[in-house]
Amino acid sequence: MFVLVNGLIAGLGLAAFLALGDGLFDTSTFPVLIDVSYVPGMENLPSIAELLLHLLISVIIAFFLMYFYPREDRGKRTRYLLYWMLGFAVAFLPFSLLSKVPITWTAFCIWICGHLLYTVMLSVQVARNR
Repeated sequence: MFVLVNGLIAGLGLAAFLALGDGLFDTSTFPVLIDVSYVPGMENLPSIAELLLHLLISVIIAFFLMYFYPREDRGKRTRYLLYWMLGFAVAFLPFSLLSKVPITWTAFCIWICGHLLYTVMLSVQVARNR
């Protein structure tokens, strides 16, 4: 239940942050986050279904992030979270290309900040519930 709730909250926070960034900076990071039209059989999903799929993936990511989260050494925790952030950063390129969204530095920075927020939200909850 802990992972479900925190995965949903962090996923909604990420989606809201990216949507806000898109509105403020005229980028397209939110569509990159939820677009699954490149997956066979999912070409015509409504946006709400794509968002729900994103939230399911967020819960799965939250499970793995929290399950393997190192609790003993601050240095290990920092490295662990930086590896997750690196993975999120690298994911921007293929997902942007698959979604056919123009790649810009502004969009990349919004993507990074949003996923930093996501990672911090989850790591704070793990630290609070040790």
